[in-house]
Amino acid sequence: MNFINYDLNKVYKIVIVATFAFAVVYFGSPLLIPLVFALFFSLLLLPVCEFIEKRTNRLISILLTFLSVIIIIAGIGFFFGTQFYNLFENLRHFGDNLTKVYHDFISMVDSWFANQGLELEKILPDDNQKNIIQPTDILQQTIASTSNFIVSLTLVFVYTFLFLLYRTSFKNFILSNVPDHRREYVAHVMVDIRKVVKDYFVGLSIIILILGTLNGLGLWIIGLDFPFLFGFFAAILAIIPYIGTFIGGLLPFIYALVNADTLWTPVLVVAWYATVQTVEGNFLTPKIVGSRVSLNPLFALIALLVGGYVWGIPGMILFIPILAIIKVILDAIEPLKPLGLLLSSKFGNNSK
Repeated sequence: MNFINYDLNKVYKIVIVATFAFAVVYFGSPLLIPLVFALFFSLLLLPVCEFIEKRTNRLISILLTFLSVIIIIAGIGFFFGTQFYNLFENLRHFGDNLTKVYHDFISMVDSWFANQGLELEKILPDDNQKNIIQPTDILQQTIASTSNFIVSLTLVFVYTFLFLLYRTSFKNFILSNVPDHRREYVAHVMVDIRKVVKDYFVGLSIIILILGTLNGLGLWIIGLDFPFLFGFFAAILAIIPYIGTFIGGLLPFIYALVNADTLWTPVLVVAWYATVQTVEGNFLTPKIVGSRVSLNPLFALIALLVGGYVWGIPGMILFIPILAIIKVILDAIEPLKPLGLLLSSKFGNNSK
């Protein structure tokens, strides 16, 4: 009976701690999301900072690293900005074209079924036709959300700067709470955490470059406007596993459906994106990312869903590398190693 009571007490404690942690993560998302992004960002920039710091002091090395990042982001922003500007110019007549496609579809249904009672006005009133899509509304919503994005991005940069500047203090704080004989081991675990984060995002960057190139080349061969804009936009969305590429492929499909002269163009867009997605999911990601971050796909999917529920799109981006960090920590704690093995993508032979 004492053994049962002990186990129940242990379960109660675990449930209480898990519930409290979930509440903190869920309700503290406005604070935690920029902090976690900044933590990952600082771990990615740390090798560059350390390299520059060998030739100068820490503050200047961080500022030079930030300057390099800003130049890269500005270049990417210039590419997408000019391309999106040209795209929005074409979207001025997007609503009219979409209405025309709708009319053509209803006419085709009329001819197929010879149903003279099927009239466009009865299905979709004129007022609704005008509201099928309004590019100006999309633009207004985008502008309205830009301020929130800028504030969050500013917080990420500020937090990243502070993480890099005071990284020695953070490391010493962690090690000071560890017994002397375990400090070297804990320092090694911290290096492993840094490595798994770097490997995940470096692998993801390689995937984005490959996907963007493949998508862009395919759309260029098909003859779609703005092929590399759509291609790299979908590739960047691939940072949201399983869902991002689908959303990114939906945009060129709709654009082709409305603007192309033939239905073969949107069909070819779907076929090409499906092919690239198949190659990416079965060959590229397992070889490039999977070999760097060994996670069980089942738990990676669960982390994706939980992240989406708790933090939305940022959670879908962050929870998989967070799970990879948790796995490193579980592997480092002897009683918890079975849980780390459970999260691993490695599998062995069946035991006899």
